Amino acid sequence: MKSPTRSRSVLKAAAPADAALRKIEGLLADAALDEITTSVAAQIAKQLGAAAVRIYLRDALTDELHCPVPTAKGLREIRVPPDATSVVGYAAMTNTRAFAWMGDLPNRRYVVAVPMAGDSDSMGVIEMIHSQPNVVFDEPSIQSFDAIAGLVAARLKVATNVTVRRTPYDHLLKSKYVTQDQLRDARGRASGGGRSVEAELLAGGVDKTALGKSLSEHFGKPFVANPEGLPVDTELIRRFPAHFLKSSSVLPVALKGRSLEVVVANPRNLTLQDDLSRQLGGVQLAISVGVREDIVAALEKALPAEAAPAAAPEPEPEPEPMPAPLVASGVSGGRDWELEEARPGRGNEGVKIDSGTIRLVNETIRAAIDSGASDIHFESLDKGGLIIRLRVDGILHDHQTIKEAVSRPVVSRLKIMAELDIAEHRLPQDGKIRMRDSSGKRTDIRVAVMPTNNSLEDIVLRVLPQQAELPLKDIGMMPENLERFRKAIEQPHGIVLCVGPTGSGKTTTLHAAIGHLKNPEVKIWTAEDPVEITQDRIRQVQVHPKIGFTFERALRSFLRLDPDIIMIGEIRDRETADAAIEASLTGHLVLSTLHTNSAPETVTRLLEMGLDPFSFGDALMAVLAQRLVRKLCTACKETYTASSQEVDSLRTHYGDPGAFDALNFDRKKLTLSKAVGCKACFKSGYKGRAGIHELLVVTPEIRSLVQKRAEATQIRTAGKATGMLLLKQDGIRKVMQGMTDLHEVMVTCLSD
Repeated sequence: MKSPTRSRSVLKAAAPADAALRKIEGLLADAALDEITTSVAAQIAKQLGAAAVRIYLRDALTDELHCPVPTAKGLREIRVPPDATSVVGYAAMTNTRAFAWMGDLPNRRYVVAVPMAGDSDSMGVIEMIHSQPNVVFDEPSIQSFDAIAGLVAARLKVATNVTVRRTPYDHLLKSKYVTQDQLRDARGRASGGGRSVEAELLAGGVDKTALGKSLSEHFGKPFVANPEGLPVDTELIRRFPAHFLKSSSVLPVALKGRSLEVVVANPRNLTLQDDLSRQLGGVQLAISVGVREDIVAALEKALPAEAAPAAAPEPEPEPEPMPAPLVASGVSGGRDWELEEARPGRGNEGVKIDSGTIRLVNETIRAAIDSGASDIHFESLDKGGLIIRLRVDGILHDHQTIKEAVSRPVVSRLKIMAELDIAEHRLPQDGKIRMRDSSGKRTDIRVAVMPTNNSLEDIVLRVLPQQAELPLKDIGMMPENLERFRKAIEQPHGIVLCVGPTGSGKTTTLHAAIGHLKNPEVKIWTAEDPVEITQDRIRQVQVHPKIGFTFERALRSFLRLDPDIIMIGEIRDRETADAAIEASLTGHLVLSTLHTNSAPETVTRLLEMGLDPFSFGDALMAVLAQRLVRKLCTACKETYTASSQEVDSLRTHYGDPGAFDALNFDRKKLTLSKAVGCKACFKSGYKGRAGIHELLVVTPEIRSLVQKRAEATQIRTAGKATGMLLLKQDGIRKVMQGMTDLHEVMVTCLSD
């Protein structure tokens, strides 16, 4: 039941919304289709105080969403596919309201997209962009926008009955070269066979001159029937990555002054136009339109033989070959690791790498895995060569420097292992290597390649070993924190969050919680990116945002699979947060992570996303903030009796003198430990890492503060009153246990 306070706030916002709706309804009354998407959309934005409102119509033949956008040269049409690559496409694909941030900090804008329902199919999507940076829409504004979407959809039903939307094939339809059924069949064959609609129409007997006229009329650009016959500037071609030209179906013909003559398959692709112009320093474009297959054929002819990727379709996956040994048996020290070889890709077939380079790369990776490194950095040097550094326990250590003559083969070897394009040196690339040891344990390695100055490249490998979950009792919590956390995760429903920066052990903690909760009586689903820790009896899913399989979509799918407990790898947006609250309020326990600095700040961050404070307050059970600090090396650390000055320093940094004095220890006999350094710890004095924790358990008082949108400082004060230890306080207690030192705690925790 809604509280009276909440009901009054909605009623106060409803009156001005009703007046705006009546005015918008009047604007729509006699508006034609073109007016709805232009002048009426602008008036709606003005009424709502939004930066912009865009009305995207659905193309009945392509399902694309198109919208006219004013530019300095007049209106230009934007087309987006109904998929997860845009907030508008996502709203159309899922037929649900969608939210996203547009742009980057500090000037990002909040966007809401609402689908407009027709009698049987969607009419399109209406999008609203917030007028103020870094501010989300409140609930009354969103409800008003939902109502406006209904009004616009109703008018569109009437307007589209008397308006025919032109398509790239309108001339063919009017001149009866094809029927609508034939065009739909061509689209279906094109989608299934990986060819363009134009190629299917030509194969079906459509005259190419008629097709060219239809495309030219629609796009307002000249049609090029035979791109292969154009006098292409091969030096100009070399200035663009070959895979970019072919994947984008674009043929640069000539650069005349500040004007680039180019043939493209889709002249309305604004992103492509921006990319082309930017790569040549902001030139103007003279665009012609052509058939995609003709453009690719012209590129095959014009591109250098070694840069032209094969035009044949990707072959079917072959049976996995026997892995080649990463290190020869008999190498002393550590385990034998094997590389699970993938078939060659991206034009790397036939590339030869000498055995010395292969051995160098293999031994570097083996050394990194055996030393417990989280990352391997291959960094190019201005004077030539590479320096290899390993990140162990969060700190980088120099491992090896290699000569310039070997550096480029090393980069090529890593690219081949990760199935990347060794001929591409100008764009970032991402790939993956999978390895296993003699016992069958797998280690995944993420590969990131970044071009640097002087045409060099840096490569960073992120090592992701397959791990078993830690028992909950072994994650390093203080006994009182462990007991309170255990009670929170044993609740039948609600949300429990683990927060902190990347690499702070959040996933390890949540898997420890799941390991504690799993039993034959419960069903547990997890969505992760990537799946780093595997557990029996747990159903684990890898999300793929690039294809639209996001955390939010996985979570909503889980709800149809009869779960008891759900773990979501990360709450990245409002949609995922809303879905998590919905799942928790319908009887599920939801575990997830967030990138925030402290437990109280997590509450205010989620409220700033636009979450309903009452639903969120009801759902939230606990927030665990954590960090990792380096542990003192047990092989070389020295213990000593702390001086009175050191005890006073600990007391000052603890932040609560009364609570520090209540820890019940003898000030004159307090034993601390300090770093020394030995071979086992790279002479650093530290080896391994331990967690420090800040656990906010939601009590009735804190729940009330959440529902009142209280500041983080108020929530922190209330949490401390109920026994919450701050990160720094938990760290200082571990200093007093001899696990780490004060310097490590201070550099890890933010100053209060």
